[in-house]
Amino acid sequence: MLYRYDLYGNTMNSEPSVTHTIHQPDNGTAHLWLLRASDLGNHTSQQNWLDRLPLEERRRVLRMKTPEDQLQMLATRIFIRSVISAYLEGNPGDWLFDVSSSGRPYLANAPQPLHFNISHSGDLLVCVVAGAQHIGVDVEDSTVTRDFLRLAKRFFSADEYRWVEQQPAAKQQTCFYTLWNLKESHLKAKGLGLSKGLDTYCFRQDNNGNYQLSTQPDASEHWQHCLLSEEPGYQIAISQCNANQPLSAMQIETYRMNSERIRSLWCLKTMIRP
Repeated sequence: MLYRYDLYGNTMNSEPSVTHTIHQPDNGTAHLWLLRASDLGNHTSQQNWLDRLPLEERRRVLRMKTPEDQLQMLATRIFIRSVISAYLEGNPGDWLFDVSSSGRPYLANAPQPLHFNISHSGDLLVCVVAGAQHIGVDVEDSTVTRDFLRLAKRFFSADEYRWVEQQPAAKQQTCFYTLWNLKESHLKAKGLGLSKGLDTYCFRQDNNGNYQLSTQPDASEHWQHCLLSEEPGYQIAISQCNANQPLSAMQIETYRMNSERIRSLWCLKTMIRP
């Protein structure tokens, strides 16, 4: 089930009114955040945003070789800090990040746990926040043309490759991105990199058209996966695990950001900084 909200938790057709925080989602619900990198504005606006980042993150942005890569890195850093600040009190510029032994980024100075994952493709950045610790998201620009069969044969399981190969030519691109999306989001939810192999597990479509793991890697884990098309030309996959009990369906609440909403959030959180 999908719900759409603006930055402040209002339905998309209502006027936004600033609130200090958004409540973290319960298990079975995920909050999906969207931002277009190009929404950060012109060069002057981007420089203003760059000045808000800690020194090391500013250096990372400036090390990017092209203006496009710099903008994407800048937008990513501003975006994740803004999403976190929608839930937690504190100055968005003060958050400290670290990486776990499995490569999963986390917030090192969080006043309370916050489980999140981020992805980007083309101009679109997405972040998912959930009550479940194991949460992953992947976004793909599904308009990019590739040698889908070659990639499927290299990275997918034998059954998945045959499934893509047997589709009509007009559907192979969609089928390829569906599996790639699901596999990346699942690996990210488990805190594993692509080096673990996209062919080590298999997704299959059930009688209801939903995609499920063909075998559960652990009987105590109850995985949920969903596919979304929230932006034209992009496909998003979310994977999460509930270790306690299976849930009938994942509920997704979508929040959209732009530069104006981010600016309001940063000003508010700076003013109420503890």
